[in-house]
Amino acid sequence: MGQIRKQTIQSSFLSYAGFLIGAINTYFFTKQGLFTPEQYGLTQTIISIAQIIAPIGTLGMTIYMGKFFPYYFDRLSHKRNDMLAIAVMISAIGAILVFTACLIFEPLVVRKFSERSLLLVKYYYWGLVFAFFFLCFMILESYLYTLKKTVLPNFMKETMYRLTVSVLIFLYAFKLISFDTFVILFCCVYMLLVVIVVIYLVASGNFHLNFRISTVTKRLRKQIFTYVAFVYSGIVINGIARQIDTLAIAGVGGLTKAGIYTLNQFSAAIIQVPYRALMAIAAPLIAEHWKNKNQEEIGRIFKRASINLQLISTFLFLIIWINYDDGLKVMGLDPRFASGKIVFLILGIYNVMDLTVGISSAVIMTSPAWRFDFYSGLVLLATSIPLNIYMARAWEMEGVAMATLITYTTYNTIRIIFLKTRFGYWPFTPQSLYALLMAVAIYGIMQLVNIHGLAGIIIKSAVFSGLYIGGVLLFRLTPDLPEVLKIVKKKLTRK
Repeated sequence: MGQIRKQTIQSSFLSYAGFLIGAINTYFFTKQGLFTPEQYGLTQTIISIAQIIAPIGTLGMTIYMGKFFPYYFDRLSHKRNDMLAIAVMISAIGAILVFTACLIFEPLVVRKFSERSLLLVKYYYWGLVFAFFFLCFMILESYLYTLKKTVLPNFMKETMYRLTVSVLIFLYAFKLISFDTFVILFCCVYMLLVVIVVIYLVASGNFHLNFRISTVTKRLRKQIFTYVAFVYSGIVINGIARQIDTLAIAGVGGLTKAGIYTLNQFSAAIIQVPYRALMAIAAPLIAEHWKNKNQEEIGRIFKRASINLQLISTFLFLIIWINYDDGLKVMGLDPRFASGKIVFLILGIYNVMDLTVGISSAVIMTSPAWRFDFYSGLVLLATSIPLNIYMARAWEMEGVAMATLITYTTYNTIRIIFLKTRFGYWPFTPQSLYALLMAVAIYGIMQLVNIHGLAGIIIKSAVFSGLYIGGVLLFRLTPDLPEVLKIVKKKLTRK
């Protein structure tokens, strides 16, 4: 767990630095008088479209590299390794297919969104440019993960991306560029990231495109095809289900409502940062443990990750929730964004529940029962799309948020029951219940602190943090927090 802990701390630090920059960007996106909610909703809808299109265009190559890299790296030298070349070729085919489909179905997009989301129709082609370079980055990111170089891609995705957007916001705020130019440059940000990563790989001697099919590929081709076909389908289904909420709101309520929804979605997504950092590091290790038939270690990582993610996500959710109203007022955001408070509450609860089941996705996708990822994804898609459309029409933002909570609670319940019955893995321990009870008790205590404004935010955050961290240490809910504090103390002592 030491390797996971060390890299998770590094990646989480970079991720939260990126989220801080992202929060500043979001502040300027939503501050009254700079961008309109409709313009902010446009940028977020473009991102949602890319997060649907790009995974489809990879044709499962990110999954292929994540699962089979141990076999390649154990048996082939870097120059004879054809994994990256295969991923690039197959993804190129996927990109041609998916973007051709986007051009063919453009009239449908115009018909569905022209009435309430005219800006999306106007910048449709630039949105496809964003999606293409996002696809390219996904391939390079997965390759870096196989090299166990997780810090760089996390920095590029979480920090560098947002810094570049900050520059664009600055240029627009001082009227150095028009909104039209802003959108065009925004859609080219991932092109810059792709160029930087390629230069790094070439300079470090890790960029090898061997188009000669290796013996490993020939021997494993059937397993690779079967695995990728099933798991890729599950990933695509999951991606559509995760992004359908924003598109449903953009289609039914317009880009203004989509902007209000995505601001609160962004606030709730802060809770997901530790999970993303942990998954990038834990997934390759779990794949190796499956390969070496070390199931006991997988179970240990599963439980440890679950309690840690539960504690972190609950802490983040509650500290944002107790400061929600004061935060909007102190930052001077457009008053229309406050109408999404219930959206944040629902999505915050969903994120806590999602993280509490730990790294079940990594365990299933790299296990002998990886086909189940596809089957459970079908259940998710079958419930998510119709429920989101129905709830969007009935209750707009709040309805879509509730649809997300319902569908993913069902989805995660099915998956953890499967892991328990098939492998005996269960993410929960008595500490999971103690952590929940402690959080509820501390939240109740915080209702007695009746201070508002900036002073209220500072005092309430300090009191809550002290009570929460103290409770985790007092009740020994995780062995990792004391270890982290020791590392921090040691480094401070050195300095």
